[in-house]
Amino acid sequence: MTSLYQLVLYTSEQKPLLEGNLKRLAEQSFKSLPGRFPGLKLIRQEIFPDRVEMVLDLHRLDEDIPRIVQSYKSEVKNLAKKDGFTLHSLWQWAYDEKEIQGEEK
Repeated sequence: MTSLYQLVLYTSEQKPLLEGNLKRLAEQSFKSLPGRFPGLKLIRQEIFPDRVEMVLDLHRLDEDIPRIVQSYKSEVKNLAKKDGFTLHSLWQWAYDEKEIQGEEK
């Protein structure tokens, strides 16, 4: 059974929003994900100005991907608002999800 998933979350209209403080807040939110979802393993994460890419191992987790994605997006947005981010929307509603076969290094 596959437990590795590659996710890509895009910023609103794929604008280059994840720079400076917003990039730092997105990185900070990665660190808190395993605490909110015990058993979740972040294999890889990368932040680009217009998107976030991550590989998750859900092998020991009883949660679904949409809930994890929503939690991450909400945390980044809430931290951004506290930091003075004023745009109404930070993230696109949809995201890309792909199961990864075999071992990810």
